[in-house]
Amino acid sequence: MKSIKGILFIVASMLVTILVWLSSGSTQFLIPGLALTTLSLTFILATRLPFLEEWFNGLENMYSAHKFTAFLSILLLLFHNFSMGGLWGSRLVAQLGNIGIYIFISIVLVAYLGQYLQYEAWRWIHRVVYLAYIFGLLHVYMMMSQRLFGLNLLSFLVGIYAILGLIAGFYIIFLYQQISFTHLGKIIGIKHLNHDTTELEIKLSKPFRYKYGQFAFLKIFQEGFEQAPHPFSISGGNGKTLYFTIKNSGDHTKNIYENLKVGSKVTVDRAYGHMLLEQGQDQQIWIAGGIGITPFISYIRENPFLTKSVRLYYSYRGKENAVYLNLLHAYAEKNPNFDLRLIDSTQDDYLNFENEDIPDQTNIYMCGPLVMMEAISKNIKEKNPKAELIYEGFKFK
Repeated sequence: MKSIKGILFIVASMLVTILVWLSSGSTQFLIPGLALTTLSLTFILATRLPFLEEWFNGLENMYSAHKFTAFLSILLLLFHNFSMGGLWGSRLVAQLGNIGIYIFISIVLVAYLGQYLQYEAWRWIHRVVYLAYIFGLLHVYMMMSQRLFGLNLLSFLVGIYAILGLIAGFYIIFLYQQISFTHLGKIIGIKHLNHDTTELEIKLSKPFRYKYGQFAFLKIFQEGFEQAPHPFSISGGNGKTLYFTIKNSGDHTKNIYENLKVGSKVTVDRAYGHMLLEQGQDQQIWIAGGIGITPFISYIRENPFLTKSVRLYYSYRGKENAVYLNLLHAYAEKNPNFDLRLIDSTQDDYLNFENEDIPDQTNIYMCGPLVMMEAISKNIKEKNPKAELIYEGFKFK
């Protein structure tokens, strides 16, 4: 399990918290104490820090852990609210705790309704959880001031996680977009590849380092566009030139397709993702669905002569929805070790591997709709349990 470091980080934090609260003699406050730790972890896991991404083997696993700790925090706080009875302390302390819990419950509902909201609205409502966290800390420190302001192991533990949570939350809300997007640039080329897909060519102020198969967060500074950054797969580029290929699949991407202009200013933070094509074995299978061809194009575009043995399955629904077909055909003609297999689901059966050969010493990379990747993953594992599957099912909201 490649995300074992991240899992151990969460488990160890929770175990240490339980042991310290039990040893302090304040066992009646174990549940809210554990909730404070999981809430701190929720903020820490939202920072996108490189070492955390490595521990969890990808941003999508890190975000899954972030959602898990947030949901666990809600359960712990609800249990605490129903079970504490007369131990709430003064009316002010109780109200601070109640306000924090109500805000958290509201945020959970918003998170589940996120798919129905515009991302900008979802993002700002989501941030209110920081206010709830502050109310929760005030509640705890006012209620247990003698213990938590003393020199003991409990005060040290609660203080450390409180400080880390506050710093992480402050960084996410106020600093991330100001200090992380250090690659300034502008749009120098816009190409519509089909009826709903755009290729952007960006000239940056300094070289951008990435590995084939990765993605990055892009901010667009043009009137009428959201100021929030959005993640897009990198489809090539080197030095100060960077390409993104973007499918119209929502309000923001539709705006890019219809209204983005050459010359608009942008910023990019850094490259993310663990689907690193150049680090795989010499024998590889690539599986792409629709716009999922993009990360593979980054390798093809920047490596005209293929040194590996690659079999690419590209599945799409009608040629009008496919992109880069001419590039793929030209690459296959130039590189005999590049086996191109196109699957048009309007004419052929859906892609499956029941009758396909999958050697043991092969890396299999996938990018496409999550439902497709999960079905193919199951199909491949049944065919060859030893096959190494590498894919990212990133969902931002």
